Amino acid sequence: MAATKTSDSPPGNIIQRLIKQFWYLAICGTWIAMVDLIKDIFIKAPVIEIEKLEKRSHQVAIMTGGPRGIGFDIVKKLLQLDYTVILGVRSIEASEKGIAEIRNLGITSGRVKLLSLDLKSLNSVREFAREVLASKEGSRIDLLLNNAGIMNVPYEKTQDNFESQFQVNYLSHFLLTNLLLPRIKETAAKKSEPCQIVNTSSHAQKGGKIDFDELETSKVYSAVKCYFDSKLCQVIHVKTLENKFQEDKVNIHAYAVHPGEIPTTLWNDLGLLARISRPIMKRICRTTDGAANTVLYPVLTPEVGEKCGGEYFETGKVKPTNPQANRPEIQKRLWERSLMLTQDANANSSQNQGNLAAK
Repeated sequence: MAATKTSDSPPGNIIQRLIKQFWYLAICGTWIAMVDLIKDIFIKAPVIEIEKLEKRSHQVAIMTGGPRGIGFDIVKKLLQLDYTVILGVRSIEASEKGIAEIRNLGITSGRVKLLSLDLKSLNSVREFAREVLASKEGSRIDLLLNNAGIMNVPYEKTQDNFESQFQVNYLSHFLLTNLLLPRIKETAAKKSEPCQIVNTSSHAQKGGKIDFDELETSKVYSAVKCYFDSKLCQVIHVKTLENKFQEDKVNIHAYAVHPGEIPTTLWNDLGLLARISRPIMKRICRTTDGAANTVLYPVLTPEVGEKCGGEYFETGKVKPTNPQANRPEIQKRLWERSLMLTQDANANSSQNQGNLAAK
């Protein structure tokens, strides 16, 4: 996989960073997390009775991220439905172990193809898309799950020179969706029910605020603020996609879904208190199985999904989003900026490769 570029010094002086991180983590983040936790305690995850659903024996699902945490249960349910699942993963070896665990549960249906994908590299995204489209399994795409993500990580610039959470959580998925979209449209034209695109977002999107002066970089770095913003970008992306699908009259729907407060290994990046509290929170918070049901609910519940394209879901219900997500000028500007960033990265990459070849 491609190496990433890191910086020893996050943007902004240490006092500015501490103040900004304190505000977004201790104030905004705590409030958002508490509200979300209360919701999860009193509002249960939707129930999906997989065994009663019609099999998807000829359908193909693409998912970013390996079979661990929420991804483990999502893949398990897709295989139970007899999907062919293509996974874009950082570690083939670790993912093979996860698939073996699923098979050891007695699930023999479905097929899995593992391909390498580093979301910190737009070149890796392009290579993954090329492999998918060239494969026999990728001759159709019924479902795209943009599920992989990182949270509250130390400051890092990717090899494409973008802040890592912005690229991993949003921009790489934006590019991947665009690269696979022609195949998804071809598939949608051949079937009566819609194809679907799901962005696994977060309730944290409500704490985000898009600032186009520091969208892909940071003037003063706050890991929590960048996470909030990346999740808001995912919601805006879904709404923009749905508008385009409606305009073009194509049989595709897009959704943003918050899986709930799930104490997975992602919590390790939230600090010592979060790591210590994980065993307790596992008894209170939603399980990964419930989270997988929540992510897949609009996909596997046609009476909901076909009426609610472009919406943001929590616990199987459409919920209000950050007000910025509904502003057409924000949607348009983010789309255009994202196209520019991915195209510029492609041009820069080609130039760098040419320079290397000339040496």
